[in-house]
Amino acid sequence: MFDCIVVGDVMMDVVLKSERGVLNALEIDGTNYFRSARVAPGGSGNIAAALSHLGGKAAFIGKAGQDPFGTAYLRDLESLSIAAGVEFDESASTGFVISLVEPDGHRTMLVSRGANDNLGQQEVKANLQKLGPAKFVYLSGYSLLNLPQREAVLEAGRIGRGNGSGVVFDPGSANLVKDHPDVFEGAIDSCDVLCANVAESKVLANGLSVSEYARSLSRKGKKVIVKAGAQGCLVSTEGELSTLPGVSANALDTTGAGDAFLGGLLYCLSLDYDLTKSASFANWFASRKVEGLGPRHFPRREDAVAFLKSIRLERGLEREETRV
Repeated sequence: MFDCIVVGDVMMDVVLKSERGVLNALEIDGTNYFRSARVAPGGSGNIAAALSHLGGKAAFIGKAGQDPFGTAYLRDLESLSIAAGVEFDESASTGFVISLVEPDGHRTMLVSRGANDNLGQQEVKANLQKLGPAKFVYLSGYSLLNLPQREAVLEAGRIGRGNGSGVVFDPGSANLVKDHPDVFEGAIDSCDVLCANVAESKVLANGLSVSEYARSLSRKGKKVIVKAGAQGCLVSTEGELSTLPGVSANALDTTGAGDAFLGGLLYCLSLDYDLTKSASFANWFASRKVEGLGPRHFPRREDAVAFLKSIRLERGLEREETRV
């Protein structure tokens, strides 16, 4: 059984390190220089990569262009021992994200969704059937932007729940929530674990405080996490709310920090640890990611084991030490 099947976007990331304020100085008709660059697989595959890095069993479903970038993405998943259900589209290119990163780690993203939007329901159904059961199915809010991918991703959630998987949903962007409120409310109603950031939660709360919104959802049986970046996160289960502090980090690049958080969270949840301890580990794991360039700058497995020991997970570390 898989720990998690990730259903979402195939994206190649181009990370350009910039000086502060570079966006204001961009010359549209001229040449703009960046002091460093990196091209690497990204998108929703980051979550599967984080889970696999920690020793979890991960799978990924998405759609790429029939081009060298799509082939590279598939080979990367396979190299990480991630079961890949990647479909290829001859009519569209592989998705791309250009991330402009300032010295303090903040970034601006330019996105071309490409073949992602063409993922269909039948493709998702076929891949889920081929992959078999999973403890969790993860759905990305970014993948709800356009049809037919929107219905394909929502169908993945319905199939996963029908198969006994816990459905994990991350809205992805406050702007998307504002533009498609009914779609996102439906996705949240059908999920078991909601992991949103503060901006997204404020929109979803619709006048409630973020804390009360989290409590109200958790009273319905959901696990709720509200990410607050360097400040840590809030977690809520069964109407109870806890605040977990952030972990100090020398941030170089925040690209993929949310994905790293989810990978760490899902790793611990797949081992049946409670939400508070799982989120504590996720906070640490994401804080270590931002200390390097690119979305998959994960900490060493040995360091992950050491941190798990430091928070004294109740079930002990014998299982982690064999998987991490």
